[in-house]
Amino acid sequence: MQTLKEWQALKEWAVVVKALEEGEQCILFRKGGILDPSFSVESSEFLLFPTFEHQTKEYLKDNYKSKFDELLSNRNADKVTITAAAKVAAAYETGDKKKLHELKEYHVYNDDFIDYRMQWNQEKPMSILFVRTYRLDSPLTIDILPEYSGCKSWVKINASASFGKPVLGDKEFKELKQHMEALIS
Repeated sequence: MQTLKEWQALKEWAVVVKALEEGEQCILFRKGGILDPSFSVESSEFLLFPTFEHQTKEYLKDNYKSKFDELLSNRNADKVTITAAAKVAAAYETGDKKKLHELKEYHVYNDDFIDYRMQWNQEKPMSILFVRTYRLDSPLTIDILPEYSGCKSWVKINASASFGKPVLGDKEFKELKQHMEALIS
């Protein structure tokens, strides 16, 4: 039985959430939102809140642009459906663009995205979260409340939700983590 709980939810581009759900991405880049003084991991496990704020095709690899179009055309402006959650397996910070570019096989962004994000709030390093994604046992559809709006990383959601199976198996996830750690360290 699921019980009502206050969850932390990380707002992330809808196309990135889709890639996480499909096992095509395992890292998140964060520098905080305009309304965040800086980025910090507020919870080691959280819901993935798909958003369209600041999402743009120009920063996606070519093979993800059609997914962006599909998600945008199916968007409901008044509700959001949360279908996945994540657990942080490792967190890093770096200001080294070369290292960030070396992680390109782990995400849907193109090289311009890394350059663009590093230009914003230049004195702050990029936070890199290596996450394990889980499908929720049941999708969670909620109204988009005013407090969910704006350029901020985290929102609180009162909901009944439970983690289902991980998107990637244990062996595959462990191998990806080891490979990524070798690149970032």
